[in-house]
Amino acid sequence: MTDTAGTAPGTRLHRPDKQLYFLLIALAARTRADCLGRRVGAVIVREDRVISTGYNGTPFGMTNCSEGGCHRCAHRDTKPYLRGGAYDVCLCVHAEQNALLTAARFGQRTLDAAVTSTTQPCFGCLKELLQAGISEVRYLHSWDPVEAYHDEALAEQYRALRERFTVFEQIGDPVIDSPELFGPLLHQ
Repeated sequence: MTDTAGTAPGTRLHRPDKQLYFLLIALAARTRADCLGRRVGAVIVREDRVISTGYNGTPFGMTNCSEGGCHRCAHRDTKPYLRGGAYDVCLCVHAEQNALLTAARFGQRTLDAAVTSTTQPCFGCLKELLQAGISEVRYLHSWDPVEAYHDEALAEQYRALRERFTVFEQIGDPVIDSPELFGPLLHQ
């Protein structure tokens, strides 16, 4: 016999530390992403409390990526210059941007807050996080600015931005991120 959590009676589940807990929330937020490329989720935390979440997708009222709403997503395989970069011409709002904008929309202060994302923030998001006063950045999957931009000078600027945060680190094991993570909940 099992209880409602699916564990045998007397079996105790591992309680995740706070960083893993926030990462799991970011992974759950990502389930709402509609990007045809990389789906990303993010959570902003202040004083160990969630103040905002975000996922990547088109702005409110715009056609979703899966319905052809984003030119960059729709043509990422036929126009190689759009793959891995060209974020400035992507209609989608990134997960970190959405989390910041949602916090602002609902009056939540981001100064000295932390962000946990399923993917290392891109150049643009990193600038915005810094400007919003975020002090800590954690992520599950790494992202290489040299690969994205093919420009060592831009990668150096990214490194300079990265150094402005008190914490900038990869957390968790990317192996945990599998389609089965939330599969039973999403395939009902």
